[in-house]
Amino acid sequence: MAPSVNEKKTNELKAHFNRELKSGITHSNASFFAKKLGAHIDSDSSAKFVIWHSAIEKAKHVEIEIFEIKGDLIYSKPEQHADAIYHKFAMSISGPFAIIVMDNLPAGNRDKFGAFYQFRLFNQDGSEKIIRDPMAWSMPYGINAPGELYNAKKVLSERKDLEYYTNLEKTLNKSDSIRIGPSTNMLEVHTGTATRHGSIQSLKNKYQQLATTIRNGNTLSADQKNLLGFDAVQLMPIDPVIEHPENHAFWTPIQTPTENRAEVTIRLKKPSVINWGYDIVIFGSAALNPSILSTGRPHELLELIETLHNFPDKPIKVILDVVYGHADNQGLDVLPEQFFAGPNMYGQNIDFKNPLVRAMILEMQHRKINWGFDGVRVDGAQDFKYYDAEKEKMVHDDEFLNQMSEVTQEVAGVSYKPWMIFEDGRPWPRDDWELASTYREITEQQKHPYQWAPMIFAYNTPYNYTYWVSKWWRIKELLNFGEKWISGYANHDTMRRGTQADPDTINVNHMLGNSLRMVMDKAYNNPSTSLLMNSFLPGVPMDFVQALGSTPWSFFRNTDTKYGLKVAAEEAHFTEWQITEIDYRNSHFFTRLKDLGFRTLPDLRRFAKILLNLVKATDYEPTNISTLLNQINPPLAVTNWSIEKLNEYTTAWMEDLHEYCNADNHAEYIDGKRSEFNLQTRKFRLRNPWLNDNFNSDDFLTYLEPVDGTVIFYGYRKDEETGKELIFISNMEGQPKQINALDLKLPIKSPDEWSVALSTHSVRTKKINQPIKLSISQGLIFEKKASSE
Repeated sequence: MAPSVNEKKTNELKAHFNRELKSGITHSNASFFAKKLGAHIDSDSSAKFVIWHSAIEKAKHVEIEIFEIKGDLIYSKPEQHADAIYHKFAMSISGPFAIIVMDNLPAGNRDKFGAFYQFRLFNQDGSEKIIRDPMAWSMPYGINAPGELYNAKKVLSERKDLEYYTNLEKTLNKSDSIRIGPSTNMLEVHTGTATRHGSIQSLKNKYQQLATTIRNGNTLSADQKNLLGFDAVQLMPIDPVIEHPENHAFWTPIQTPTENRAEVTIRLKKPSVINWGYDIVIFGSAALNPSILSTGRPHELLELIETLHNFPDKPIKVILDVVYGHADNQGLDVLPEQFFAGPNMYGQNIDFKNPLVRAMILEMQHRKINWGFDGVRVDGAQDFKYYDAEKEKMVHDDEFLNQMSEVTQEVAGVSYKPWMIFEDGRPWPRDDWELASTYREITEQQKHPYQWAPMIFAYNTPYNYTYWVSKWWRIKELLNFGEKWISGYANHDTMRRGTQADPDTINVNHMLGNSLRMVMDKAYNNPSTSLLMNSFLPGVPMDFVQALGSTPWSFFRNTDTKYGLKVAAEEAHFTEWQITEIDYRNSHFFTRLKDLGFRTLPDLRRFAKILLNLVKATDYEPTNISTLLNQINPPLAVTNWSIEKLNEYTTAWMEDLHEYCNADNHAEYIDGKRSEFNLQTRKFRLRNPWLNDNFNSDDFLTYLEPVDGTVIFYGYRKDEETGKELIFISNMEGQPKQINALDLKLPIKSPDEWSVALSTHSVRTKKINQPIKLSISQGLIFEKKASSE
């Protein structure tokens, strides 16, 4: 049957909107409108469409445009042409909203694509404007293409992790809160580089293969071990991101249809956006980034969550990183201007004082987390601000952060509030922020959330000499406040900042390795640090896939020409820290840069450093940069530079780095002994969740003084509930040193009661009263079990 307008339901919905609009859009009714926005499938298969735009009220009329695809789409094809039937229908207007309810429209599900839709606004002056749905459930071809009518409710009703939610409900019923509790530890994952194919489906497949290996009792590979020993996984943002204005045309109609039921051919390209995930426009944040979907079907996310919730031995919680505090300037092209409150360093401030904008963001959060996420990590919470006219300055919108925490999810019949984590470095970007940031602003206001700890936020430079003593003041804070912090030492930001450092201007700790690559690898995958963070200090320790897998990491995105060259230039020292001659000669890596003419690593390093200096010297003026590059003497390996050629370099750099930083491309080189040791430290944490709590009055951590060339950390902790006691001793940096635990100020009354619980590779000591010789990155934990154990 042909699509048709359900006039009765359309009029009923319009009447409901008219009643609500009598008092305008206010903070009290904004959530009503936000929940209705987008496309929803009724129980009788009718499709409700509601779009908001400030220009609608003054428009001559608004139409919905439908593209009904004929036949099946093969989403994995890089490019294809699809035939579609075009439909258009006039919509009803209610204030700034356009409304229509339709019958006989195909809706997408696990197996097929639904109809694609967008809206066309006709102005009084005869001009037209295409409006797309910022609240769409599915956007298979990105932010500049029509959304897909998708039956999310039906797909979610068929989820296969119901036992997990049955158990969750039992747990919540025993509590006085419906808040999901924190995990014991966590693994951060960038979906686009965690597996060779870089998709949510391939990540799900990897975990399913791991689960099968465990159930069958088969031997685990080193890279499989790197995924184990965690009771939570945090996904870096998976929302649709910005797109390159010339290179990312994923939906292109060949004809311009005008009549109902006209046939139109559409050129489709599989989305291929490279990005960390933080360059978002807010538009489409309820949907998924199509570039990390193998099938274009959102249920890939559901299957990943099901796999982790059903993991053998113990379920794994799933945390989502969300970015709502700012938007890229591309947001101006796809959202009403009322969404924004002016420019900032990222692009645009969000107008959080607009009731509907506020409600829409909370609704986007609700829809996304309703896939079954257990927790939410809020990126850049210090960026949620609005202008206070009385104070004449921007102030933090802590009320909105609290509203984010109070969003209630309903999954598999269970109501819950997710575990909340905030990255908040206020008063950043004030000049003294490194000294002034407490990392406790939100935890002191809301009590239940966690924040990123200072040591994982911006102070993490463990490749420098004296790092462990120079940052001692921040480490001590972890002892007293860590139980509300995400701890650890490796994540997407800290590893990137490390490789941006100029090794010629810092005091590199070459004791960590014989090359800069070995130094960086050991800095963020250090046995003694893993022992300290995972097995002794408070907090929820987080690891990063690339760090555990000795995989290079850098910033990459192929989404713009304006700042792309500058971003690539700022990664110049990556060529020194993370690329060796052997790596560059590998025929699988850096193929695009080699095709440009950079045949050797020294050629690339020279160019990259000169480019960085020219970006600084010209205050980033690409025309001058290209001119000066052509005047370099002796000439560069690649010559005849122009703005176009610089853009080619930028694209080649970003795409080659994206490939080089893929964890699966380095899996065969993982140190098996280090992988096994790291796993044992995480298992130790899971067996001793009390370690997440702050130090009690008898607990301590200190370092041996005088230092005399070696930083020896040692400390003591006791579980007040069971009586278990732990002693930690480690060489964090410096020369080898022999020590005797009995000479330290440790509560060791009966040495025979203590045994080694964990030790790094090559530490031979078995008894606490024996001399212990520790080289850099070596350490051990002694354990005195309670009498009841």
